[in-house]
Amino acid sequence: MSDESLWVLLGNRHGDNRQLLAIADALQRPYRAVQLHFRRGARLAPARWFAHRLTWRTDPPLVPPWPRAVLAAGRKSVPAALWIRRASGGQTRLIHVNRPWAPLAWFDLVVTTPQYALPERANVLTNLLPFVPPQSPVPLPASFAARAAALPRPWTAVLVGGNSRPFVLDDAAAARLAATVNAELRAVGGSAWVLDSPRTPASAMATLERALEVPAQLVRWGRDENCYAALLGLADRFIVTADSASMLTEALLSGRPVTPFALPAEADWRWRLGAAWRTAAESAPRSLTRRGLDRLVGLGLVSSVRDLGLLQRALAEAGLFAGAGRPLELAEAERAGTVARINALIDRP
Repeated sequence: MSDESLWVLLGNRHGDNRQLLAIADALQRPYRAVQLHFRRGARLAPARWFAHRLTWRTDPPLVPPWPRAVLAAGRKSVPAALWIRRASGGQTRLIHVNRPWAPLAWFDLVVTTPQYALPERANVLTNLLPFVPPQSPVPLPASFAARAAALPRPWTAVLVGGNSRPFVLDDAAAARLAATVNAELRAVGGSAWVLDSPRTPASAMATLERALEVPAQLVRWGRDENCYAALLGLADRFIVTADSASMLTEALLSGRPVTPFALPAEADWRWRLGAAWRTAAESAPRSLTRRGLDRLVGLGLVSSVRDLGLLQRALAEAGLFAGAGRPLELAEAERAGTVARINALIDRP
């Protein structure tokens, strides 16, 4: 086995990679970040490829000594993780984050959150919040000094996402978001910082800008300096489009009030069917429908739909939006539990 007891398989999703590296750093042990490059076949379900190298490659190629554990996320990384375990003679443990789109029994541990609705299993750890480390205070960039001076306190940071299947930020949703911002600021006073993202449609942002009737500064992705991290520490409250688990989590971990804004869904028939099946299963926890769905998801024959509405509901039921749920304490406890579980796996003979 390698002195690097952990390999972290990085894919092409920034959010997944960020969460993987945060977990690896928290484990406080040597690790190696391995960038995966995917071929066309990676679009197919990993169950069809098992442990082959037909869908991925690395530069340079992977060679022994093999790690004690592999940490990965996303469907496309699964064949690479399986290949490493087979190459190690079955000694490498597999830890997957979010959902693997594959039989749960293939993994030693799956770390997930409510939007993936994975069934209860001994090797499934369901946390309420994604693994996001505490943020250190960041000053507002100097280029925003004049804008900041013109905005009265308190500050409401409006974090705007965008299209994330099946959710869409169209012009109608942008107008409703503006109405929400207007109403909240009339109630609490102050002004708004409105930050878009790479996924925010330009037309929706234009609609939002036209419909705002309160003091506000718009910060455009790619045009202005990035002040997202600074406002996480400086804003007095947040309005967050609920299409991004990471944005919701980071706003909640500020310890300040957060208002989630639900986007409309334009789901295809697969998502609607999966969501309806899950709703029917949840309404009858002991039914054949529930047992059948959990069985098929566990076997990797059906992939649970990613429903951020489930996450928003779970966060609301825990009182996190109302300020009663102590998100900082909850996140710290969940991070500690996740780290302990993974370290125990890595150290197990």
